[in-house]
Amino acid sequence: MRSSAVFEDANRLALAGLIPFSATDWPGKLTATVFTQGCPLRCAYCHNAQLQEFPVMGGNERAAGEERPTFSDALELMAQRRSMLDGLVISGGEPLAAAGLPAAIAATKSAGFPVGLHTSGYAPARLHALLAQDETRPDWIGLDVKAFPRHAAAVTGLVPRAAERMWDSLRVATSTAKEHGVQLQMRTTLWPGSVIEEHLEELQAEVAKLGYELHLQWARNVDEAGRYVA
Repeated sequence: MRSSAVFEDANRLALAGLIPFSATDWPGKLTATVFTQGCPLRCAYCHNAQLQEFPVMGGNERAAGEERPTFSDALELMAQRRSMLDGLVISGGEPLAAAGLPAAIAATKSAGFPVGLHTSGYAPARLHALLAQDETRPDWIGLDVKAFPRHAAAVTGLVPRAAERMWDSLRVATSTAKEHGVQLQMRTTLWPGSVIEEHLEELQAEVAKLGYELHLQWARNVDEAGRYVA
């Protein structure tokens, strides 16, 4: 694909927001972070519910009166702050469910920046396709291990079969990380009394079998059922 076509296709990635500086989205890195619009999950603790709805318009064209950024805006920001940023993180929403993600990664790499990706692993085939090519392979992946498939409905709203696919992504990511040197962080979000906390040791053991430590994130501002309330 020609470079101009890559940059054009990158603007198909519908964005909901852009953070110019972040020290928390990629461990040890100072990044800019973009947030894709649209997520098929309905996690109980989600504090960005406004990112769940998928865009009605095709691509990332701005509708009249909208001020949301395009991916070109993100690349322009990166170019302006080249000496200050270590890379770009693509978060969500769920980036694997967004059109234009491969081109966005390729465009960022073509511009000379490393790319980090936050994902639940919702679409393992798409993740595998990204990782199979040098130009679309993220340099770092933050992979959210939501729950065991049998507990998925309570945590993410997904049926177990859809949750099984996310576990397929764990295996895809760990295999590619070892083969190509991709940095990988496995993490889960839990709250006191949650089904995740109840089965945490089992979850940690399964992730350890893949050769990784499970990083813990505690949900904030949630009720006893884990629902976001503030």
